[in-house]
Amino acid sequence: MQKVLRKAVLIAVFGAFVSSCHDPQTGEVPTPNAAIKSETVAFKGERVVIPANFPKELFEQTQEEFDLYYRTVSEDGNKRVSGEAPLLTYEELLPILVKNNAKYPTITSEDGILEKDLERIFKDFPDIETHEEANEKRALIYDFYQTMCKRNVVAEVVALEKAKRESGRILGPDSGDLTTPEKNHLLLNPGYAQWYVQAAKDAIYLAATFYGNATIGNKGNAFKHSTWNALSIRYILKGSPASENQAVDFTQDGCSKHEQTNNGAQIHDKDSAMDLHNNMSAREWMENETSWGFGPFRKMPSVDDIINNLLGKANSCAMHSMTDILNWHGGNNSVTWNKLYNNLYSPNQHLVHVVP
Repeated sequence: MQKVLRKAVLIAVFGAFVSSCHDPQTGEVPTPNAAIKSETVAFKGERVVIPANFPKELFEQTQEEFDLYYRTVSEDGNKRVSGEAPLLTYEELLPILVKNNAKYPTITSEDGILEKDLERIFKDFPDIETHEEANEKRALIYDFYQTMCKRNVVAEVVALEKAKRESGRILGPDSGDLTTPEKNHLLLNPGYAQWYVQAAKDAIYLAATFYGNATIGNKGNAFKHSTWNALSIRYILKGSPASENQAVDFTQDGCSKHEQTNNGAQIHDKDSAMDLHNNMSAREWMENETSWGFGPFRKMPSVDDIINNLLGKANSCAMHSMTDILNWHGGNNSVTWNKLYNNLYSPNQHLVHVVP
């Protein structure tokens, strides 16, 4: 009984902490330096003002185009440095994202465009003249500022990778490293990435708190992965103007790329099958419990709801073989693995852990 009460207190404390610390902040946003030369270009059909030296290839990039851009910038930044390519951790990436996102207006579905950011937006979007019009175009405005944010985020990540390579510190802390495909997916949209990474850190912390050792294949790991997916969806919806589908899609893509090799190949083993299944189960539950409409039609599980639900499922989850997991999704074949890696949702909501 004491153990149950202790867990309840931890959940309540963590939920309160998240509510106060992870909601969008509304601090002052610095205005661009007037001394820098600017030019007007088109962005998704809207005229925008950008620094004249801003790399145009960053606009409306596909993932493949961004991967090539990042590889070019990274190679230029590491020409005189030898050694194995370093891996970044969530702990290292998060402060870079937070710092650079804070330079741009805070835009969310619930609060829209804030009054304090209008002067900046009117300068950057010369054809937008009213607060109402800015709110109507909040998604486009958000996408523009995420594009502007990419350049500095990439530069800081490349510099960090260079410093790690020079020091011989290839791996980071034990909290987990990002795979190369996962990292590139996040850097393509720094705004969503901040909330995805925050969710990863919170899930790691919670798993360690409740299970002590959330090792690969155990119940703690089942809780960690499912909670990571659910929190990421919630954080993105609360911290940006994303639709429910956009939040789920970004989370799915990142968590699936986390299961790939650094070359982007799928890993077909019992641990990946378990993680991918649990990821999908959490997303299915969130999709069923979330309605991201307007006013009374908007509902979503709270942080406490997420923790309690997935903690209960993880504690009661059964141990299964990889064959069992694959059979739930269609059998051990390429079609099933592609479903596990690429589908947003699942026919299941239960969690599972695997045979050691």
